[in-house]
Amino acid sequence: MDHVLAPLSNQWQLSLLALIVVMGALVWRAQRQITRLSKMSNGMQESLARLEESAEDVTLIGMTATAMQEVLTRLETSTDEITRRTSKTEAALMKTEESVMKTEQTLMSNLEEYRMALGSTNAYREYLQRMGLAPASDVEPILEAVPDGAEAVSIDGRVLYANRAFADVTSIRPGASLEEVRVRCHVRSFAGEEVDVAELPESRVLAGEQVKSLLVRMRPPGRERDVILSANGQPARDASGRVVAAVMLFREVSEELAMAMEVRRMAEERPELSGQL
Repeated sequence: MDHVLAPLSNQWQLSLLALIVVMGALVWRAQRQITRLSKMSNGMQESLARLEESAEDVTLIGMTATAMQEVLTRLETSTDEITRRTSKTEAALMKTEESVMKTEQTLMSNLEEYRMALGSTNAYREYLQRMGLAPASDVEPILEAVPDGAEAVSIDGRVLYANRAFADVTSIRPGASLEEVRVRCHVRSFAGEEVDVAELPESRVLAGEQVKSLLVRMRPPGRERDVILSANGQPARDASGRVVAAVMLFREVSEELAMAMEVRRMAEERPELSGQL
């Protein structure tokens, strides 16, 4: 019996060994798959972490874009407001310039006709007579009627005539010297810088210069705030062409309008700025 079963026992042993080998191979293969799955899981976790970070970045970018859009909207609103105010300022400036030009044309036509006769006061008439420029007629009512300030200054720097509008704004009266005017009214440039007598509009006209829309700032006595005046003037000459007096027109302007006039003047003096304004 043992002789018969011996071959079967060997076959069972071989089968069992083969089964163990197969199972070992399966276990090894399963272990490799588990290791591979573990690596894939780690990779997926890292990818998920990067995705979460990317999502946070996208959220932050979205918030930043929203804030930028709000800022852009405010900037557009501010730009529209600035454009609207600039248009109003330019319109007011053009209206003021037209009014000044009309006043200047009216006054200059009379001054040309009457040989720069600027008043009926005895002192000024005597001065013009000594200079050979005696007035042919009385133009004082015309000068008193215009809303702008009118002033005449002799070659020695003394105020010969000041109409009511000019006197009301500056408190300057005939007989005052330009130095007294500068000190008493605290005359400065539009930027607020102190000026010498030679830099006053009247002095520049007496030097032979024609002044147009020159801005000056002053604080007349009794005033709590500065007064800004736009000065226009030209010299009066005798028959020989010698300057004997300064003829001045002054108009009070607001701070905003004065700033617009100054910007335009700078643009005219520097054409390269015109394309930037």
